[in-house]
Amino acid sequence: MSGVFATAFLLGLLTAPEQGLQPVPGAPKDAWRGTTSFRDIEFVPDGWKLFDKSEGDLDGDGRTDSVLIIQKNDPSLVIENERSLGMDRYDSNPRAVLVILQDHLGQYKLVAKSDTIIPDHDSPTISDPFEQVRIDKGSLHLGIAFFANAGSWSTSSRRFQFRWDGKAMALIGFEMSHVQRNTGEMRQSSVNYLSKRRRDSEGKISDSKANWKWSDIPKGTAHTLGSLGNGFAFEG
Repeated sequence: MSGVFATAFLLGLLTAPEQGLQPVPGAPKDAWRGTTSFRDIEFVPDGWKLFDKSEGDLDGDGRTDSVLIIQKNDPSLVIENERSLGMDRYDSNPRAVLVILQDHLGQYKLVAKSDTIIPDHDSPTISDPFEQVRIDKGSLHLGIAFFANAGSWSTSSRRFQFRWDGKAMALIGFEMSHVQRNTGEMRQSSVNYLSKRRRDSEGKISDSKANWKWSDIPKGTAHTLGSLGNGFAFEG
């Protein structure tokens, strides 16, 4: 598939959190209002743990911002698999994405979150859906994938690219690849929400090149980190 989209995007300064955003349940009050010194633990609610993180400038002000992946820490959701198929033990605790910006006063604020985009690891026969999170050139990049060693021939990967627009983490790019391993059928999509264009292809793994078809994105189409549901259900 093609690389993540190269875009020219004017970044505004931090103004307000995503409309309707609420703190993660159990998060310390100060983490929501802003803190004078950044510590990961200040943004991790009771009963949760830090799973992964990335740092970089997300709002164009030259200050270091952070994206945290946090995971619920419920021992009852760490499953011992007594069946013969799949891994012996897997962690089905849900995860959430938190976006934390540093403002001109040096305070850190939670401005966007999603507790749905990363699918749960809810079966012993699938790999962990979470692949990566990183901040690169002012954008948040998040990758998830589906692969099953039993029960499904389907495999897929999805890449999301978000940028802070002054109010929310707006989705500006999306790429998807889906393969049906038993038939070799393959679907790919690449969407640029800034240019309002997308390309899609259908074919076989054995095809020498993808048969891309271009189309316009319907007017008014807009997504944010907080508005997306389960990442596996998103098709662009």
